[in-house]
Order: sequence, then C-alpha cells, then structure tokens
Amino acid sequence: MRNYPFFLLAFLTLFLCGCAKERAEVPTLKIGHVGHDHHSALYVACQEGKRFKEDYDLYLKPVKEKEFYELYDRGKKIANVELYKSGGGSKMPTLMSQGHFEMGFGGVTAVAFFVDKGSPMKIISPLHTKGDMLVVDPATTVNNWEEFLSWVKEEKKQVRVGYKNPVAVAKLIFERALQEESVSFTGDKTDTAAEILMVHMKGEANLIPGLQNKIIDAYVSNNPWCAIAESKGVGRIVADLDELPPGIWKDHPCCCVAATDRVIAEKPDVASKMLETIVIATKLINEEPEVGFRCASRWIGTTLDVERASMPTSGYLTEVTDEWKNGMYTWCKAMSEMGTLTGELKDKKGEEIDPLLFDFKLLKMALDDLSKRGA
Repeated sequence: MRNYPFFLLAFLTLFLCGCAKERAEVPTLKIGHVGHDHHSALYVACQEGKRFKEDYDLYLKPVKEKEFYELYDRGKKIANVELYKSGGGSKMPTLMSQGHFEMGFGGVTAVAFFVDKGSPMKIISPLHTKGDMLVVDPATTVNNWEEFLSWVKEEKKQVRVGYKNPVAVAKLIFERALQEESVSFTGDKTDTAAEILMVHMKGEANLIPGLQNKIIDAYVSNNPWCAIAESKGVGRIVADLDELPPGIWKDHPCCCVAATDRVIAEKPDVASKMLETIVIATKLINEEPEVGFRCASRWIGTTLDVERASMPTSGYLTEVTDEWKNGMYTWCKAMSEMGTLTGELKDKKGEEIDPLLFDFKLLKMALDDLSKRGA
C-alpha cells in the first residue's frame, strides 16, 4: 500500500464525505411516461435545457439521454431525475401504484380507474386533450364516420376493431359512440352475433402490424400511431374521435400528469419544480410548434412530417380550466355508466370528484414560482 501524505488523505476523506452528503441531500424523482407525442412537453423539457437555463434558470441537464437528468434551479442542483418508459393504458398507473416511479404521464381514464380502485395517486396537472382517431384498412371505401357505420351494418362478416388497452381513452370514446348509434359490439370471440368484435392488441405498437396482416379491419388509438399508418400508406384516418356521438367529447381531456400521494406529501418542492418545467415546455409547444415537432420526432423516432400531421390534432395545456374540469366530470359519468368505475368514483358528480381525483397544490406552487421569474 502506498504511503500518502496525511494532508492528501484528509483531503480525500473530506471530498468523499462531501460527495456522499450531496448525494444524500439531493432527492431523486422517478418519473414514468408512455413514449408518444401526447407527452411532448416532457421531451421538450429534457431537450431544451440550454434555452430553459437562459430564459428561466430552471432546467434539466442530461446525464444519460432519455433516462437520467439533473434538475437545476437558480444555479443549484435540486434533484436527480430518473425517467422510465412504460406502456400505455393502465400500465403507467399500475407501475406507479407498485412504486416503480412517483410521477407519471398517462391517460386520465387510466388514472381515474386506479383512483376508483383505491390507489393512492392524484392527477396533479392537465397535460393534453383530444388527439384520438379511428383508422381503417385503406382497401375499404370508408372515408368518414357515417360511411364506417354503413360498412359495419352492410358487411357480411364481423368487423374487427383493435385497441391498445382496455381503459384507453380511444376505446372508451369509441364504444360509447357505438352505444349511441345502436351498433352491437363485443370483446368475446365466440359472440358472432355482434356487429363489431373489439380486439385487444396489447399495446399501440401492435396496431399497425395488426392492420397490415389483416388481424383487424380497423383500430382506434391516439396519435402518432394514426399519422404513422397514413404516412406508410397502410391505414386511413376516417374520424376524429373528438367529434363522435353523443357530442360530449369535444376537446376531451386525454393525458395528464399524475403523482402518488406520498410524493405530493414528501417531495413537494422538487416535484413542483419538475412540474414547472412542464408548464414552460407546454407554453413553448403552443408558441413555437416546430420546437414540439422536432423534440417529439427525436425522442420517439418518428419523422418530422408525421409529427407535423400528428401534434396539431392535439391540445397541450397545464391550466385547470372550467372546460377541462367539466371534461373530467363527463369522463367519470361516462365511465360509471359503462361499468368501468365501480368503486370510489362511481356515480360521483361535479365537485364531489375533486378531492378524490385531483390535487393541484403542486401546480399552484409551480405557477407561483414561475411568476417570480418574470415569466
């Protein structure tokens, strides 16, 4: 063993202790997302760190792209941020309820479904609206919703419509529209009397191959999977689900930012600062759409043309508007009527829903801090 001078050993000891202390004092925030362009605000926040630093002095510094970041506020590192890509539908809240991460970007219906079952989580901010489509095999002559209904009724064989997850926003809107139009549907392959067979494709990545390989005749999903199908010539968008009967889905809430009750209580400062970066990113997406297209394309691996077709079908917001809250109340009512909500949220109406499903204190903290930055 080498004989190091006493002062060097003392320096190394102090240095290592200081590093250990810093690691212990700086919390880690674990965040899940699904990996599609409805969550583009996260991708903008992660990729536009230089601009965020210059304009707001609040930014994410990449350690390993798409996985590890350091969150800095006013020149000081305040948190380590770990990102986890999960599947859509119920997978994000499932993993969050199991403790894999503390904040999550995902569908409002999936989060409501888990809250209804007693999972300790809340929606802490709006994120995104609409952006869900009906896509058919381009070999059909269908071009709109009315033609789709006629095709279903005239087709001699059962029409197979794919979906990515049982509590996906697109599936629930589509099935509610079928009920309104008196079109019979089933998820049971043995029920051949129904006009439509709903096929669980177990993830959005299987929708386009399912259409190409004739496993399904159509699918309902969020973008960009619909724009991708059109860009490849393997699918045709024939309806924006935003416009389907019974006319209650206009600008419907689709994705949100959710968090566990524990992180809301134990890490409010860093969680609110992370949420603040999402507020800034959302503002940037709305003011400079090309920034959103570019960041989403880089993150997801889609082309710029796909994102230019996909993202404008969505709305990006972090403001709790009356329209957004009424949209959430509509969701809870529809999900109760369809038998999806059977627990704490079942048959709850209006403001009865608020304390069960929402907690916007972190968003308020984020907006208050943002106002102090002169923004």
